[in-house]
Amino acid sequence: MSFGAALGYRAEEIPDELAFRWIEHGEEDQTLTFSELHRQAQNVAALLLEKMPATGRALLLFPPGLDYVRALYGCFQAGIVAVSAPPPQPNRLHRTLPRLERIAADAEISAVLTIEFIREAAMSDAGTAFIKEGPLTAVQWIATDTAPEGGEVEVATPDLAEMAFLQYTSGSTREPRGVILSHDNLMGNSDLITDALGHIPNGLRKGLSWLPPYHDMGLIAGVLQPVHAAGQCVMMSPLTVIKRPARWLEAMTRYRVTTSGGPNFAYDLCVRRIGEETIEQLDLSDWEVAFNGAEPIRAETIDAFCAKFGPAGFSRDTFQTGYGLAEATLMVSSSDKDSEPTVLEVDESALEEGELRPAGPDRPSKQLVGSGTPVANAELLIVDPDSCRPCEDGTIGEIWFAGPGVAEGYWRDPEETAEAFAGHLADDPDATYLRTGDLGAMLDGELFVVGRSKELIIVNGRNLYPHDIEFSAETASPLIRGHCGAAFEQEVDGEVRIAILLEVNPAEDEAGYGEIMATVRKRVAEDLELPLYWVGLCGPGTVPKTTSGKIQRRLTKAMVEEDDVELIAEYPPRGA
Repeated sequence: MSFGAALGYRAEEIPDELAFRWIEHGEEDQTLTFSELHRQAQNVAALLLEKMPATGRALLLFPPGLDYVRALYGCFQAGIVAVSAPPPQPNRLHRTLPRLERIAADAEISAVLTIEFIREAAMSDAGTAFIKEGPLTAVQWIATDTAPEGGEVEVATPDLAEMAFLQYTSGSTREPRGVILSHDNLMGNSDLITDALGHIPNGLRKGLSWLPPYHDMGLIAGVLQPVHAAGQCVMMSPLTVIKRPARWLEAMTRYRVTTSGGPNFAYDLCVRRIGEETIEQLDLSDWEVAFNGAEPIRAETIDAFCAKFGPAGFSRDTFQTGYGLAEATLMVSSSDKDSEPTVLEVDESALEEGELRPAGPDRPSKQLVGSGTPVANAELLIVDPDSCRPCEDGTIGEIWFAGPGVAEGYWRDPEETAEAFAGHLADDPDATYLRTGDLGAMLDGELFVVGRSKELIIVNGRNLYPHDIEFSAETASPLIRGHCGAAFEQEVDGEVRIAILLEVNPAEDEAGYGEIMATVRKRVAEDLELPLYWVGLCGPGTVPKTTSGKIQRRLTKAMVEEDDVELIAEYPPRGA
């Protein structure tokens, strides 16, 4: 069954049950029952089939909200392949518009779907001054919020192996690439998520998603899961939560939500920016699943979140950790729903040598959080990327995966597809695996993810992960903004050195910035026995991130090396 057909089934089975609720700044804004969503998706589908070829691809260009949901299901019902991307940010057009244009050109879109406000802005003199000749001007822009009522189409019944959605990767380590997701991929991974999260079909469970809907976690967990499991999703804008994380937990309390989550940094934001007076007003006792994934999961964050929000009814076994990626549709592994996350205390030196070993007394140690066990009907291996032979238990290697969620490949990129989707073991050339590019180890059947292979920094034989350096630096001063630093390597006189760019809030005087840099250097030296070659400080919003919030370290390095960063302070001064 495709998701277009699934929505039609829900509209007949439970027409008046609430499917989606959109809230803004804590106030209810819009709601959609299953029958309302089906009717409005039909309106959109009829409009699309009138305006564009059924074999075309439509770029969905929407702010977070129910217009995106209507348009996506309209594409499913019309049989049109949806290509999802975030609208360019007006204050960062020089960065965000070129990415959008590259996606539009690569996908060879037939139309841009959006709301009337954005369509008018894009077509205005001011808009066309930025959107010049190219893939975005060569196609029609369709405002789906103006679709006439009464539209009716026969719901498409595609071959389930056909492409349903073109999901562009976040581009944290390279240019974004289009992952070909079939109807089977979407439905199959949703089956796995329903099972892992305990979302019993027709159980009408309640979730909350503030994650960007144009990325895999926000799309599948937030937009597809309610229709798949006959549940309800409360939706919020990512900016709403980033600006004031208390709104997330206030909505959890108000709507008695059972399932919600996000990357580790979101829980860290709640710990750092929600005051005691707010906690007294929260009731998180209905929260059953707090999923945590998409970036390194920190034991310190889990401990701090449980300690701070335990008085509001949050339980440690509510945390459910996992690992996934767009190339596998989403979920690859997940911890048990009813157990606390596994935290492993490992020897830091052994970790740098590529092994997970228990930390001995008086030895530097590091805590790793497990990402659970592989999903059903799948195989997960840790493989030496050079020899292509499986690693022993506890040895770090590249994560390889095979299962029904693995996508067909990258859109019109056979070279990259062969490299990533056609991994073969040295002693079993017939089996094919997805090479994730992530590093991890298996121990007692559980996956422990340690970093990205393309971002691994090797200094004097030590394997260092940028997120560890960033975490150490960001905790050195309260003026340093969390999850807003980028560590990267630089070659100096033939040797690898470590540099870091950090966003900071304003200090009282210039001397304050010098103190911050000195403290950062001292903290990283103490925590990691690692000298920093260069520390740069910049204002909020400077360090580039993907639209899903991942730090773009390669781009940061290029910006620093090309003097394309407005620095507040640096040590030592370059060129001195």
